[in-house]
Parts: sequence; structure tokens; C-alpha cells
Amino acid sequence: MPKTEDASIKAHLQNNNNIIVEKSKKRDEKLKRNMFLLFVFLSFTILLISQDINLPVFPKGELTISQDGKSITIPIEIADNDELQSLGLMYREDIPKEYGMLFIFPTDGIRGFWMKNTYIALDIAFINSEGIILEIKTMEPCNSENCPVYTIYKPFRYALEVKAGFFEEYGFKPGARIQWRINNRSIN
Repeated sequence: MPKTEDASIKAHLQNNNNIIVEKSKKRDEKLKRNMFLLFVFLSFTILLISQDINLPVFPKGELTISQDGKSITIPIEIADNDELQSLGLMYREDIPKEYGMLFIFPTDGIRGFWMKNTYIALDIAFINSEGIILEIKTMEPCNSENCPVYTIYKPFRYALEVKAGFFEEYGFKPGARIQWRINNRSIN
């Protein structure tokens, strides 16, 4: 084999080797960049997951229901603004039997309640401005977009949600009276 062919082959091999080395460097750079991006993505995801979800804090209180010489006092959470009223008891896996949420509205009115993203059946008592229960309904959990709306067609100022069966178990019916306290302050 003549020297010129040998030199040509060496040059060709060297050129191919340079191309391979160059491609390898580019592949390594791309791999390093992708690994860095993956690291950033995973770090950001872990940061998001590890953050506490800042759910609003409901004021706490006590509520007493009385009727025909019997009464019961239960701890309550109070939904007294739009944000708290929109959230209500959504996303709760369970609540104690003797526990409730009192919705307080600024004026009497006709309003609707629904059970979207609420996982437990609830009783709701619609209550007038004097603290008298007007009507009680049972609401079923709903995870669809077309959840039924529960209301009465009488103006009410307050609504009390408790675990389904509460009113029947304790024998309270329309006409029962409620009184509650927020931070040891009697309201009604």
C-alpha cells in the first residue's frame, strides 16, 4: 500500500475519530443539561409537595341546641365569610358525631348549599334570625359537576351542618332553638 493511501486512511480515520469525539461531547453536554433540568424539576416538585396547604382557619365555638326540655352542646367551626362558606366541610374524610359547622350570614335570605367534594353525608338545619330551626334536610356526598342544591324557600340567617343522622338521633326537629358562642362570647 503506498504511503499516500496510508496517510489518506490515517487522515480519514482521524477525521472520523474527531467526528465521533465531537458527537460524544455534544451527547455528553446534552445529557448533562437534561440531568440538570431533571434535577431542577424534581427539586421544584419536592418543594411544592412538601409545602403545607394553607387552608383558611375557621373560628371555633360551641353551639347548644334545645327543644322540649332536652339540650346538647357541641363544638363548632364557624363559616362567617365568603371564603369559609365556599369551603365549608369539603374534603373532610369524616367529622365526629357531635360536631358541626355554623354558617353565619349578614342578612336573612334564601341560599343554596351543595355537597361538591364533600365526602360524608350531612344534615343541614336552616335557622332564622331568632335562632329557631325552620327545616332540616339530609345532604348526600357529591363528586360530580352536577351536584344537587339544597335550600328552603323561606329566608334564613344561619345554617348548621352536622353528620347525617344527628338531628334524628338526638330528637331535634324544626322549632328547636340554637345558641352559640365564639371565643367564649355569647352571640345568640
